[in-house]
Amino acid sequence: MSSDTKFHVHHDAPEVVGRRERLGVRILIVADASFVFAMVFSYFYLRNLNTNGGWIPKDGHTFSVASGWVVVLPLIVGAILHKIGQRNLKTIGTISIITLVVYLYGLYYQIHQIMNMPFIVKDTGGFEGAYASSWVLIAGANAFHYIIASFLALGLVIRARRANVDPTLEKWRMRTAASWFTWIAISGVICAITTGIM
Repeated sequence: MSSDTKFHVHHDAPEVVGRRERLGVRILIVADASFVFAMVFSYFYLRNLNTNGGWIPKDGHTFSVASGWVVVLPLIVGAILHKIGQRNLKTIGTISIITLVVYLYGLYYQIHQIMNMPFIVKDTGGFEGAYASSWVLIAGANAFHYIIASFLALGLVIRARRANVDPTLEKWRMRTAASWFTWIAISGVICAITTGIM
């Protein structure tokens, strides 16, 4: 048994491995997109249904329109930073660290927003209406995206510190990460637009 773990041996060419990894992430994006669009559909369905003031009850609370955009801003910044780093691989180590910090801040802010929701009923601990339930589901999806993006950005930081990395595979992995970062930025914008319509 060998203890040499310097290289992970693939039996296929690096281009084939890279394309296969990217296809896997794109399939994951399609699955995640179906979930996001199902949330958006549910949001608007419940909003338009609004039986007996169940969407936002009388004297109910909401978040401001800007609050959705503030939470999404780190998703957009992270995707842009990664694209910049992808163009100049010499700076990818530094940019990956900044991207990781941006995503961790976004996760912190999203969790902070969830922990300070204004629409929890004090007596029962439940939500004030369907708007509150829909908002929590969308915020949870954003938090999930931040967790996955932070994990992926951490992996890029670690890989940038390694000296022995196959440049072809690294190019494909950067493109694969860019696909995910771009998708979650688009998803965040869709969610911010959705929650902005009360």
